[in-house]
Amino acid sequence: MRINFFSAGIIYLALLCLVLIIGCKSFQTSYFGVEDEAITAPKEFNQTRLTIESAKFSADSLYAEKKIDEAMALGEEAAIAYWKCFDQVAKDVLALAQQSAYRAELFHPQPPPPTANRANATPWTPKTPESMESEAVYAGVIALPPHMIIETVYFGFDSYKLNPYEKSLLDNQVPVLKKHSDFVFEVAGHSDFAGPDSYNQILSQKRARSVIKYLSTNGVSDNHLYLIGYGESDPFYSNDTFDGQAKNRRSEIRVTGSLLPELALKNLDTLPAGTTLEVIHFNHNKRKLLPVYQALLDKAVPLIKGSPKVKLEIAGHSDNVGSKKKNLALSLKRASTVKDYLIAKGVSKNRLTTTVYASDQPIASNLSSIGKNLNRRVEIKVFE
Repeated sequence: MRINFFSAGIIYLALLCLVLIIGCKSFQTSYFGVEDEAITAPKEFNQTRLTIESAKFSADSLYAEKKIDEAMALGEEAAIAYWKCFDQVAKDVLALAQQSAYRAELFHPQPPPPTANRANATPWTPKTPESMESEAVYAGVIALPPHMIIETVYFGFDSYKLNPYEKSLLDNQVPVLKKHSDFVFEVAGHSDFAGPDSYNQILSQKRARSVIKYLSTNGVSDNHLYLIGYGESDPFYSNDTFDGQAKNRRSEIRVTGSLLPELALKNLDTLPAGTTLEVIHFNHNKRKLLPVYQALLDKAVPLIKGSPKVKLEIAGHSDNVGSKKKNLALSLKRASTVKDYLIAKGVSKNRLTTTVYASDQPIASNLSSIGKNLNRRVEIKVFE
């Protein structure tokens, strides 16, 4: 018994000495140019370093270089904080460093097209949202590219709070969203795979709601912001790594539909048959018209009524979940919902023709939840 107590005492003293020597550093080592004499470091430091190194090899722009420099500076701040035993502060700053590196890594400028005579070729510049907008012209109408992601913000583990950096990114998009008030923007929340599906679904919705709340506070009307949570169903990267999981904890602002500008719609008679005037999206297995699309249809009604000779097709579509019979019935219900709404607003029912396509005419892949969401729609088209 004495031997056991003696041995335990020796072990206790050894551990106490170890703690006194190492302190809160927990076997850390040198990172981001900050010298330290500890043996090892927490995995977050190495993961951040690897993320930055990966960004250096994949990024190719002045924007990416600035983000990489920003990530390195944040890494240095995190190391200093950790050596001073501010553990949580260090982890929070490391998360910001990784987010800066992600943005650098995700920036892949389109390569210049091959030319027979490069000496006389027009200098190539990466496309910006503004230049893409100027190119997206249909029948003289300027429109944002469909399904274009205009911003992505990231969240910490199990969090739906926006940090100051993500808020600054949203601040940059406020003028864009205000300018395009005739567009519907999907604000989609996502999560990694940690935790139950049901929990991640709720968490992703909270993330999307945080973005909408922040934008609304800054003057963006929520009448054209469509909230949806995808949970863990649409990872952008593999969840097998810490790096991939962090990139999947995100919210995206995506263009999902548009109302042609009023100037172009004042005379529908000039638009060719088959022109799509509006796309209305629906939740899974639902026919209910969401408020954001009610507001959009309200804007369209006076323009449609202004061209009484033009007939319209109300086409119902679905994703590929379920049987063909069920999807045909659901497509009809969705088309009828839109048709009845227009009739209630004073559009003559004799001008409206209902057609159903179920899942036969997808506009996106049904392999992902995002694609399925885009396919659950009703299109209003010029019929004749």
